[in-house]
Amino acid sequence: MKPRSKFPLIVLSFVGAVVLASCSGSDDSSPGGAATVEGAKLSVAAAFYPIEEIVRAVAGGSVDVLGLTPPGDGAHDLELTASQVTSLEAADIVFYIGDGFQPGVEKVLSSLPSSIVQVDLLEGLTVLDVVAQLEGTEGETDGEVLASGKDPHVWLDPANMAKMTRSVASVLSSTEGLDTEAIAAAADAYVAQLETLGAEFDAGLANCQSRVLVTSHRAFEYLAQRADLQQVAIAGVNPEEEPSAKSLQAIAEFAAANSVSTIFFETLLPADLANTIAEEIGATSDLLDPIEGFSQEDLDAGASYIVAQRSNLERLRQGLKCS
Repeated sequence: MKPRSKFPLIVLSFVGAVVLASCSGSDDSSPGGAATVEGAKLSVAAAFYPIEEIVRAVAGGSVDVLGLTPPGDGAHDLELTASQVTSLEAADIVFYIGDGFQPGVEKVLSSLPSSIVQVDLLEGLTVLDVVAQLEGTEGETDGEVLASGKDPHVWLDPANMAKMTRSVASVLSSTEGLDTEAIAAAADAYVAQLETLGAEFDAGLANCQSRVLVTSHRAFEYLAQRADLQQVAIAGVNPEEEPSAKSLQAIAEFAAANSVSTIFFETLLPADLANTIAEEIGATSDLLDPIEGFSQEDLDAGASYIVAQRSNLERLRQGLKCS
């Protein structure tokens, strides 16, 4: 799924141990991360945006961060260019999510020299089953699936982001040439921000008129389970395919029976199609961001995981009529 452009940002001051720079794979000179003790910087590759943000938060300007998924490109279907492969072959550490989430990346990783440390951040996480589509809807349900048939969107629960941050910090702390104390402090600061974010979700979604999350993009089960919501995935709703009359009827009946007043669409769905579907079933429509990546324009405007999640929270509170 390609990341969105024109991301609707909440304007806020994001001050902490992390000052996120452009995630284009270029050097990051932001303060607050660990400092190298001596010698040349290590090269640390991050497979896609959420991992890249973690690495930059933990290591700051002490390492050269190689972002494998360019801004504006989709993570799941990424095919590395020859120049990216060359850069990756010169990396010291690679952080990624395995089990077929990025088949093109994993294919290249399998041929890298054994001297390159490869860390699959799925390890240590509880990976959930994929949610079934809404009964009565026809067509395919939008959302990537791991090779094991599980749901890959672990990062959408801030608790999993915190666990992955600890894993990244552990690997970097054991790497010669990096300041262990600075890495630990930077990781603590970022985890504290993620824990605050998680607490905001817990409180913000505690009292809602509806506890059913109806979405066109099957990406929010980790967040739904944390908040005790039921995610229901709509089939046949994507930029290339309008839902059938049967699907619209099934959605309308389910919405009426479960006090659903808002249908959430992934940001790539054309606004006119989303609005048409919502009008057909007597509901409103809104966007939720799966945060697989941002456009360069969004990054330049200050996009980050925490900013995007707070935007998601506000949209959920409005759509589920939370008090």
